[in-house]
Amino acid sequence: ILNNCFDLCKKYERIFSTNNKKSELYKINHSSNKLEAQELSNDLYKVIKQGLYYSDLSKGSFDITIGSISSLWDFKKHTLPEDTLIQQHLHDVSYKNIVLENHKIRFLNTETMIDLGAIAKGYIADQIKNYLLKENVKSALINLGGNILCVGQKNNNPFSIGITDPQNTNHSILSLNINNLSIVTSGTYQRYIEINSKKYHNILNPSTGYCYDNDLSSVTIVSKSSLQGDALSTVCFALGKEKGLALLNSIKNVSGCFIDDYNQISYSKNFKK
Repeated sequence: ILNNCFDLCKKYERIFSTNNKKSELYKINHSSNKLEAQELSNDLYKVIKQGLYYSDLSKGSFDITIGSISSLWDFKKHTLPEDTLIQQHLHDVSYKNIVLENHKIRFLNTETMIDLGAIAKGYIADQIKNYLLKENVKSALINLGGNILCVGQKNNNPFSIGITDPQNTNHSILSLNINNLSIVTSGTYQRYIEINSKKYHNILNPSTGYCYDNDLSSVTIVSKSSLQGDALSTVCFALGKEKGLALLNSIKNVSGCFIDDYNQISYSKNFKK
């Protein structure tokens, strides 16, 4: 069963990866006839559709067409992308450049690129959970790095899940008791580079091409679906604390907490439950 879970990860990597030249998304992003409708697999269609929904929900503060900008950032190298390239590609970022219908996709701009990095992991976690439940697994913990999804309980007790302290990443700032739910964190401390004492993290603002600078260190979402949690953690980070909390408070059965740069924690109204 565990081996099959790893095989599922590999299968989805071959669908959603932006960098693997053999992946379905890579081929669609780099197709020579992007202006014409291309067939999508069921998985890719579903995730792009959800990505467009959350792009629209955030009015573009979160945008799955950030690909031409995100591809310029390499967080393994300690160099910034050239600003001229960022400015040049900002015009290509708009989820409205994507037309999705009848399981087909069409681009309105040949330079527009889709990046599902903020949503695909959640979908994969959900699919692994579905598979485990089909195999009658009663208790499991799925951890895809920033995405935790609990199956059932742990020995008749809730799973105890720690939320990382952004100021001291070896420690937890909160501990949550979770049954059968997803918990996803988007934070500035996971992938970043520091240049001239300034930190550049990987949650990018589609309107500037640079990372969001809104005094937030992390946003954690607790939800039933890991895809929903994955998308909302980035959407709420992008919207900032006030608008992000207002959005969370308007969605049923979802809760979250925001940790700012001073380690002050703000909770949505359902979080304490």
